[in-house]
Amino acid sequence: MAKTILIAEDNDSVAAPLEQLLQKSGYDTRRAVDGVDALQRIVAQPPDLLLLDLKMPRLHGVELLKKLRQSDKTKALPVVIMTGVYRGDSNIAAARALGVDTYLEKPFRAGDLLAAIARNLGGAGAGEPIDRHLLRAHLSRFSGVLKFAIGGRQQQLGFINGRPVFMRAGVQYENFGDFLRKRGTISVEEYAYYLNAGECRQETLVQMGCLDWPELMQEKLSYLGSELIAAFAFPPFSVESTPLTLPPQMQVISVNLPRIFYGGFHMHPRAAAWQQLRQRYAAHYPVFTANFYQHANFLVLHQNEQEFLQCLDGKTPLQDCLGAGDALLPLLQTLISLEMVQLAAEPAVHADAGMPMRRLFNLPETDDTSDFAAVEPLENFTDLVDESERDDAAMPAATPSSAQSAAQVPSSADGYDLAIGKKVRQTLAKIKDKNYYEMFDLRQGEFSFDKLKSKYFSYTHEFGPELLMQLSGEEASLVEEILSLVSTAYNTLSDVVKKERYDELLGADRVGLGHKGDDTFQAQVQSQSGKVFIEMEEWDNAIKALQDAVNFDPENGDYLAHLGWAIYKNPANDRSSAMRERARQMINRALTLERTASGHAFKGWLLFDAGQENLAEAEFNKALKVDARNGLARKGLRSMLEKREQEKKGLFRKMFR
Repeated sequence: MAKTILIAEDNDSVAAPLEQLLQKSGYDTRRAVDGVDALQRIVAQPPDLLLLDLKMPRLHGVELLKKLRQSDKTKALPVVIMTGVYRGDSNIAAARALGVDTYLEKPFRAGDLLAAIARNLGGAGAGEPIDRHLLRAHLSRFSGVLKFAIGGRQQQLGFINGRPVFMRAGVQYENFGDFLRKRGTISVEEYAYYLNAGECRQETLVQMGCLDWPELMQEKLSYLGSELIAAFAFPPFSVESTPLTLPPQMQVISVNLPRIFYGGFHMHPRAAAWQQLRQRYAAHYPVFTANFYQHANFLVLHQNEQEFLQCLDGKTPLQDCLGAGDALLPLLQTLISLEMVQLAAEPAVHADAGMPMRRLFNLPETDDTSDFAAVEPLENFTDLVDESERDDAAMPAATPSSAQSAAQVPSSADGYDLAIGKKVRQTLAKIKDKNYYEMFDLRQGEFSFDKLKSKYFSYTHEFGPELLMQLSGEEASLVEEILSLVSTAYNTLSDVVKKERYDELLGADRVGLGHKGDDTFQAQVQSQSGKVFIEMEEWDNAIKALQDAVNFDPENGDYLAHLGWAIYKNPANDRSSAMRERARQMINRALTLERTASGHAFKGWLLFDAGQENLAEAEFNKALKVDARNGLARKGLRSMLEKREQEKKGLFRKMFR
């Protein structure tokens, strides 16, 4: 039976996210709006734990505690105090005198709150956090199913040879179909069929045409990875293990487990454990174990994290490698959890890899000639409590030395502030049904480029990369939609020719966002942008623009063909057979919609690269038949001719050698 927690907090903007966090963590919750209300509720039906804000109207939190400790019925009630006003050791000591062991100073981390609640309810020893279960299964090459309850939902997590391969019920989502529905990948009707008649069988999604097979594989891994990372926010839990006997040589497509640990520790920090780690092992020497070489190339690290790895030479103490901040602690926790490093009391040497090592992706080559792309780290997110909305907002921040205090954190286990999510939705609703001028608070007859630019940069600053790093799932998609709408509008109004055409459309009274005429215009604008990006070989920008064009006009073969070509040419997809197959399917479908010269030329190059020269030549000729000036088709035929000439020369050399 779920434990009941009474939240005694008068500020709804604070209490609401707390309630959502606790409910997602499997607790039943009740709320009290002031001290008298809390006392009455406790007397009528004592909860299992009281989460108490001291600064309460009608009856102060301290007075409430005194009354509770005077009654035999409530004197042993576990209490966790949270406050943004009463800080410092003297207040902590006063709370302990009233039988309170946990005193959290705002802002605090969601993980610290959940751990404090579990500890006060006697649940800290009842199990282990998710990373320990994952690590144990990985090291033992476990095949089978782990059953457990998390987030108030019964879970089954399947493994094959130590790698997670499926999760029956989700952590953030009800199931895989719910994940797709909330991302807009499948409709409500399709989800209902998947859930009922389809019996949650994933191949149903392919049968209905919602996803092709490579896309299904990619989405499954995305779903499983995000759910496992979300599970890092939950308190320790126990599992029931059901082993299965499978061939040890069986290999399956599975999530990137080292990346799950890395993402989990970034998104759900464990401040108290990290401080203990830093203090205990500050003078120890980190060295690579054999496991380091097993896992290192599965991580994609930021530049400062790569520099941290370089510092781990077995001769430099841990504290000197870490520096003063906490930015590197999630990576260090990952290395320790996966037993990739050993903290030695004396200087030591790295273990041998035990296999031929061509390259360690996160360590520069010794000649410093390699160029590694830096990947932005996962940031810590916003405070659990928005202090700006409280009377005590002006109070100083919690001291970093406090054992129960911590830096800013998410307002929920989903990893984003609910207030931010609300603002995202409000902004999208505000601009979605407006024309381009109205989106920037402008009038058509009173246009000002300076105002346009100022408003545009305020949007991009407010909904920029930092915010996207804080969000996930549906809210992240909504932010991307906001930026797409704003970018399209800005690109149109800042270009004299495009603006003139848009003004004509407005004057013809055929346009307003959401109408067919406007969709057609936006598709044209985005497709032209995408084609320019293709010429500049800026593949990511090309894909984004062309995807927008296809979204506005999905039956346009020219747009779809160029999108497939941009995906195929993007160097980021060179090693992804799934993405290259997706590009091939797009170009083939594009030609069924519209036989364009570009589409035939693109298909010709795909065939040429695959060694199917006769078929490629036919496609190039089809392209030139549609448009005799198509440069890509002409280039393809020239390349084919040059290849044949080289082959002839090679044959002659062999004959007369």
